[in-house]
Amino acid sequence: MRFITLILSFLLNICFFSSAHSSAEYSYQKKTNYYETMPPAKKGGVLHFPISSDPKVMNPLLSDDTASSAVEGYLWLSLFSIDPETLEFIPNLAKDFKVSADKKNYTFTLYESAKWQDGSSVTTDDIKFSFDTLMDTKTHAAALRSFFEGVTLKIIDKQSFVFSISEPRFDTLNVLASFTPIQKKQFENTKDFNLDKGIMNPVGNAAYIFDKFLRSQKIIFKRNKNWWAKDLPHFKNRFNPDEIILDIIPDPNLTYEKFLKGDVDQISFTAEQWHNKVTNIDKNKFGTKQNEKAIWSLKVKNKFPKPYNYIAWNLKNSLFSDVKTRTALSYLVDYNKIMEKVFFNLYTQSTSPFGSFTENSAPELRSKQNIISFNKEKAISLLKEAGWKNDGSGILTRNINGKIEKFEFNLDINSNNTTRQKIAEIVKENFKSVGIKVNIRSYEWNTFLDLINKRKFEAVILAWTGSLFPNAKQIWDSKSESNEGSNFVSYSNPKVDELIKKANIEFNSSKRQKIMQEINRIIYHDQPYTFIAEVNYVLEGLNSKIYSSRWIANYESGAASDLFYLVK
Repeated sequence: MRFITLILSFLLNICFFSSAHSSAEYSYQKKTNYYETMPPAKKGGVLHFPISSDPKVMNPLLSDDTASSAVEGYLWLSLFSIDPETLEFIPNLAKDFKVSADKKNYTFTLYESAKWQDGSSVTTDDIKFSFDTLMDTKTHAAALRSFFEGVTLKIIDKQSFVFSISEPRFDTLNVLASFTPIQKKQFENTKDFNLDKGIMNPVGNAAYIFDKFLRSQKIIFKRNKNWWAKDLPHFKNRFNPDEIILDIIPDPNLTYEKFLKGDVDQISFTAEQWHNKVTNIDKNKFGTKQNEKAIWSLKVKNKFPKPYNYIAWNLKNSLFSDVKTRTALSYLVDYNKIMEKVFFNLYTQSTSPFGSFTENSAPELRSKQNIISFNKEKAISLLKEAGWKNDGSGILTRNINGKIEKFEFNLDINSNNTTRQKIAEIVKENFKSVGIKVNIRSYEWNTFLDLINKRKFEAVILAWTGSLFPNAKQIWDSKSESNEGSNFVSYSNPKVDELIKKANIEFNSSKRQKIMQEINRIIYHDQPYTFIAEVNYVLEGLNSKIYSSRWIANYESGAASDLFYLVK
């Protein structure tokens, strides 16, 4: 399932930046978007999409995991969204915005017709309550809050309000346009917002109403036939099925089998599934275009930044506190074997958190002399320089403040993720060959996330989604470690902090890219992550009963379910 929502680290409006150095006031300029030119779509029917785990929450302020994010676009609207073909702004809850000449004040005006699902109006009371809740440090929303640092809010009337910031950033408008309010009435009397029962019983303002959540089974949404925005031209032919069911299926192989049977209607294939099944043993079951077979497959390379996989080292753990040790560990990873055996050459070795082949990443890091490749001799040399010795026990040791430390650690993954399991096994074998003992542990997804948020891990295998115009502050700024922020490895480099601030106030894209490249160089040198691989393609399957006027746009991560309709 792919539902196109406003992603903070992705947003960009080309018109805004083309006028970035203008001293004139900037206002929203309506342009015809694709959604307004769509052919009519049929309403009705039921669609099933898989998700891999129970959502931790159903609340856009607290959401910080994939499953929680999967429910958001059905239930809530942000102020504006983005056309995934042109990157132009599209009105959602707000119908207009205005940016002051100095880019310090951003005035938004809500649709007077905007309603919550209970029929009450969406007003600036909801905006203020949501913003105050987000900015309260007691709210478990450190990652989202980091984007709104320095922002203040002033209410003008029931429909209009102003976000202000003393030092505007290159992505300020995009971040503010992505603001997604919750209903004040539902939460205003709560004693602890993080634990309020409403976070799993959502009241939304978007096209669907939450109906039922059967834990570890499914989540059911019903189309709101009285939705306030259903006749707006950019929404008229979207959100067509009467019912959306998210089937909770932790095992990707079971998801695949259910897709073959028609029990789920869309799937994102793993590299192994694509290589071994879709294009091999099950090849005759798939069409290459709609209606050739009951199911068909898509392999697309577009402009949407792709996710990257990595091993994260807890830098507060003394095993990983020095750069020579971390670099040695990265030299012990057999990237070529992982590319071939795990990703079947559908991925490329990663050298950057900003997309290895984008303008935000240093190109020379991919050269043969600079890229970190599997080199056991180099790794052993660096380990010796870092003080690690072989005392004959089979496990490396070193003296830390008078205490002998063994090189043994836990490498955590989420259960039912065969890709990460295979990477972990390759890493374990390579590390064992030089005297490093790796214990692989797997956890249910929400338990896994809790270990990361509470910093109760030593090393983990994870992935970040791609960002077209990334803001490095969320993950790499030293301040982003606190309050369960996204800098969960506790990376801290004053030079990087300085460059992040410089990049974020640079409105010239070429100059900002040069700064981002320097950040990339420093991070790659420091190796707080061992960067493994990034995907090259969108790989997914669709049931032929689904029709869409456009399958995948330039800046979509997959076929967007908000355009789907059924004709069978």
